[in-house]
Amino acid sequence: MEMTGCHTQGSFPLFIQPTSPMTDYNEALQWLKTNRNALRQLSLKHGALVFRNFPVHDAKAFSQWIETMAWGEFVNYIGGDSPRNRVEGKVYTSTEAPPAFHIPLHQELSFIKKFPSHIYFFCEIAPTVGGSTIIGDARQIFRDIDPHVLQQFKERNLTYISHYYYQSKVMEWLNRIQRSHKSWTEVFETDDRTMVEKKCIDNEFAWRWLSHDWLEIKQARPATLLHPETQDEVWFNQAHLYDFNPRLLGWKRYFGAKLFYFRPSTRLHDIKYGDYNDVPRKHIYHILDVLQKNTVSFPWQKGDVMVLDNILAMHGRAPFAGKRRVLAAMTSQPPRDM
Repeated sequence: MEMTGCHTQGSFPLFIQPTSPMTDYNEALQWLKTNRNALRQLSLKHGALVFRNFPVHDAKAFSQWIETMAWGEFVNYIGGDSPRNRVEGKVYTSTEAPPAFHIPLHQELSFIKKFPSHIYFFCEIAPTVGGSTIIGDARQIFRDIDPHVLQQFKERNLTYISHYYYQSKVMEWLNRIQRSHKSWTEVFETDDRTMVEKKCIDNEFAWRWLSHDWLEIKQARPATLLHPETQDEVWFNQAHLYDFNPRLLGWKRYFGAKLFYFRPSTRLHDIKYGDYNDVPRKHIYHILDVLQKNTVSFPWQKGDVMVLDNILAMHGRAPFAGKRRVLAAMTSQPPRDM
């Protein structure tokens, strides 16, 4: 698809770069505004776009870039429990998970009904060792899932279960060692229980309050999804991230967590089929194998902006060493019945 003032390269992700040096940010925004409809069609075709060598230098410029694309309204990270910090407005750090931890491919907030339609990443500090934001084509992943496993997931659906603490010296101490388990005040961005319950109702979460002010929430969701515009069916779930297993966590983290503090009522995540039967571990490991097979990685450059259709493209994070700062934001298109 022709766009003036730029050239494209690759397929997944599709790299978009100016044909001549572009240093004026207002000029870049005007180019973006002029071409945003063509870019939207490229997004539907490729699923993942990377803007490189455009003059995007900080969180404020990143936020304005998203506003100019005008692909939806900014959304908060309500209901999400990955450790992250708010930077500016509705721009967050991509994740504060430990650098050595590999985060497998997933779609953002695919375990809730009101998931974002697009997710955006901005590289403020490029890592020198590792640290790629890995991506995967959810259409191809759907095709690569074993038909028997796929049938089980499609017919039985999924129930996601999460547990969040309120105030706990033990959990706060563990988070100082390795930040991983958020309180419900962080997840819902309020310490008002009435507001938490309202947000649960608004987002169609089932909830109940447990002893010691812990909160349990459950969400029933399908395992696959039809894209509302392309009509492609894709793999769209986080069963592999909600299963408490050594392959995901690593043996050391797995046994440490199991031994010291993860009981059923305090385990951050759990996954069941829609009928509340367990998802077989061998199916979880098969999914992880397929995701690994379809993982695409590219090295970040400072100033890169990556835009993903959150249904068509999955993302994750490779381990890294040294400094790394990648910011993230999400937008949602008008409500749709899914």
